[in-house]
Amino acid sequence: MADTTELEALRYSLDDRVVVVTGSTGVLGRGYCRAFAQRGAKLVVADLAERDPLSQAKRLSEETGAQVFGQACDVSSESDVVALFEATMSRFGRVNVVMNNAAATGEHLLKTGEVFAPFESYPLAVWDQVLRINLTGVFLVAREGGKAMLASGGGSLINVSSVYGVVAPDHRIYEGMPFGSFPAYSAGKAGVHGLTLWLSTYWGRKGIRVNTLVPGGVFNGHSDEFVRRYSDRTPMGRMANGDDLIGAVIFLASDASLYCTGQQFVVDGGLTAW
Repeated sequence: MADTTELEALRYSLDDRVVVVTGSTGVLGRGYCRAFAQRGAKLVVADLAERDPLSQAKRLSEETGAQVFGQACDVSSESDVVALFEATMSRFGRVNVVMNNAAATGEHLLKTGEVFAPFESYPLAVWDQVLRINLTGVFLVAREGGKAMLASGGGSLINVSSVYGVVAPDHRIYEGMPFGSFPAYSAGKAGVHGLTLWLSTYWGRKGIRVNTLVPGGVFNGHSDEFVRRYSDRTPMGRMANGDDLIGAVIFLASDASLYCTGQQFVVDGGLTAW
């Protein structure tokens, strides 16, 4: 008979689970993918073609020995998302976990030149573009990933939101910065959890758990002044590192969270407590 330590390890095991991660090449996506691969998952990494998820898959496979498959996918494209899950089912025959992580961020959209425009003159085209990726894209991945998990006997859908989908940003920390908070990001991220809630009751008795991961601000080469301002707004006094989210992700992907659905798991250094 297995001892308590072995049983606990089994609850958190991801051995042989087929995991699909969108937005796989970003600062958080890379960490999620490495954690899944290191824990024995069969992994599908998906991102925009220009982000080269195929090379990411090759590197991860060589580093960890895991089965890792790369797929170019724009989550705002219905045909791309359908193709992603068709390819996954063809290759592995099932899907157990979907990490709905792709998103358009301020840094990603800087090239548009208008993403940080004043709200009173905010361009409708930029609003539409952000929501197409950050909310409609989440819907498409949930729909196609859900169908695949239903065909596989159930699973775990992890939708990734943001603290700015839970609380308002403190606009003062962005003063004088080359980037800022923008309205479509907050609106889309708030909508992500609304979709989580709806799906958690819709799929509750069909074997699919649906939860929202809510990261706080993650350090990604920010200036010292921005880091200072943001850190001053958090009880723990710092921005997150990518690895700070891994524990929550493994929990949600594994059997350790079998009785959890429809919840927000906030990992923000206490920012939303203030």
